[in-house]
Order: sequence, then structure tokens, then C-alpha cells
Amino acid sequence: MINSEEFTTCLIKHNLGLVIEVPCSYLKDILNYLNQTKRLEVINPVNEALVMGIASGYYLSTGKIPIVALQNSGFMNTLNALTSLNQLYQIPVFYLITWRGELGHDAPEHDITGLKMEEYLKTFDLPYEIVSESKYQNQISKLADIAIKTKKPVALVIRKGSFEAFPSLLKPEENYFSRYEAIKLIKESSGGALCISSTGFPSRDSFSVLDSPDFYMVGSMGHTFSIALGIAPNTKKKIVVLDGEGSSLMHLGGLASFNPDRIKNINYFILDNEGYESTGGQPTVSPNVNFKLLAKSFNFKNIYEVSKEAGLKEVLRKLKTAKESSFIHVKIVNSSQKVSEKRVSDKYTCPQIKERFMENFKRVKNH
Repeated sequence: MINSEEFTTCLIKHNLGLVIEVPCSYLKDILNYLNQTKRLEVINPVNEALVMGIASGYYLSTGKIPIVALQNSGFMNTLNALTSLNQLYQIPVFYLITWRGELGHDAPEHDITGLKMEEYLKTFDLPYEIVSESKYQNQISKLADIAIKTKKPVALVIRKGSFEAFPSLLKPEENYFSRYEAIKLIKESSGGALCISSTGFPSRDSFSVLDSPDFYMVGSMGHTFSIALGIAPNTKKKIVVLDGEGSSLMHLGGLASFNPDRIKNINYFILDNEGYESTGGQPTVSPNVNFKLLAKSFNFKNIYEVSKEAGLKEVLRKLKTAKESSFIHVKIVNSSQKVSEKRVSDKYTCPQIKERFMENFKRVKNH
């Protein structure tokens, strides 16, 4: 395995950095090292397309090649900027792209991008190397040299288990309750409602609480609310949306597209632990966001903020008689010790999740 200190020294030697990242669990150890040692500055924009814009601005103002760290599904979110900004203007970045779904051995949302990973890199003319424990220093040197000479992006592909363990110093806020406890209260109080849950732990916890015919998302991070926007006009039923703050912030355009005069049946819960818990607890930008003000600016009529079980129970009582869509910001603890082990994908394929949801929707949409 690769030592994070030595890897960082090599990046610095070749004058690479700032590090701009959207986390992946394959990168958690190097990110933990960087966040604790501060040897390279790390920033964490809310989505990968923004990463490319910031990286380009950094290069334009410093002449220094930035490091863009993300998983391969996130790489797909960078393709417009890659082709119409970075390659077009010859603005280099040094990608660190994790190879999720290599040989199909991963969660199902990584199957397609994982199996076609090298094909994508070749299609978009990205010089790349697959990281080697014994050769990574030469690989970084080679790729950095290409980026400097051609002024175009390059990629170092990171496999699972590439880095030695480097523990996080995450200290959970124990005054908050867990996501599982919050979701349990929400689902118990919302019997009969249609439910959509975000990729990662929200769907895992929701499935563990109750195996109901919900639309459990196991990929497409950031699209939870927009899916609800497409469903809501076609039913009289309440729609419960269980989202994480990282997912919500990733594509705020969904919330900006909300029309309160047209959509009156969504209860939108943001479960906020201030971290990307499923990738190792790296921080989100949530502490910088006033969610109550955000909800008001997006024209929600009912807006609530809770951090205690009693507060959530009181809000859930109010939601039973609400005539408008509601926005509920729920503070929860960031602790992987309180995560459900059950995965939806262990029991259902993604097409099965879709079919269950659609069959149930047909039965209940007018009730």
C-alpha cells in the first residue's frame, strides 16, 4: 500500500496542488492525511462540475496545476467542463480518479462506469496511469510532465486499497440523534406516503427501518428532490423525501425549480450530519449554509429546523395536517458506528426497486 505522507511529498515535488475534491471512500486515507497535516490545501465543492470550474480558475490565477480528486462516477459529471473548458482552453488538471466498480466488484451504481472506465478515459483523450504501489512516483512524474508540456488534463487512476490506513479525527456531536432514529420516526409517522431516499446511508437506513416499496436510490447523488418534483403532480399522495445535506447541496437547482403553487404534497427532509459519512466522514459545506433562509428563498411555506427527537415528533404531528409542501432540516450525528448494515441492493436489483415503486404508485396514487 502507498504511504500518504510519501505520496503527498511526490505531489508537492512536482508542484501539484491545491486539492479540490468530492470524496470517495477509496481516497479517505489520503484525504484524512491532507486534512490533518495541511501540507496541501484541500477544498470540497458540492459537485464535480464546480470542481472543474474552481480548478480552472486556480490555474488561470497561479499557473499551478490543481489536483482534482473524485470517484469515476463523479468524473462523468466533469465531462462537459473537461471538453468545453479544460481541453478547449488548454487548462490542465491532475485527476485522481478512483476505479469504483473495477471488474464489477462493487455496489451496482458503479457497474457501468467501472467496466468501461478505461474506455471512457481513452474516448476523451486523457493520458492516464493506473496507480502502482512500486511505481507511483514515476507515474506522477510522467503525468505531471505531460500536463505541463501539453497543458491538458491527465489522470492517475486509484484502485481500492491503494493507500495505507490513516484514521479520521472525526468527533461526532453526541447531542444529536442518529439518522436511523430520525428515519424511523419519519416513516412511522408517514404511513402510506410515497418515499424517495437518497443514495448511500439514507436509503440503507430507510430500508433497514422498513422494507417498503420506496424508490431507494443507490446512485445518481443529488437528484433525490428532482425525482420527487417529477412524481408530485401525478398523485394526491404525500411524498416523503429523505435526503442528505451533501446530496441536497450538490444540485440546488432542483430546489430552485420548486413551484409552491403547483407542488403542495412534498415533505422534504434534509438529514444533516455535516459530512460525507459513507466515504469516511469528510466535511460538507453544510456549516456555512443557513438552511432555513435557503428554504424561504425557494418559497417553501412550512419550514422547520430540529435537532432533538422531541422536536422532530412535534414537526411530524404538524405535517399530518399541512396543506402545503414542507422543508424540514434535521441535524443528526455523524458516526459510522450508528449505520445500518443492510443494503437495499443485497435484496433487490435497481430495476426491481423501480418496478416495486411503480406498481405501488399505480395502486395508491389517487387515494
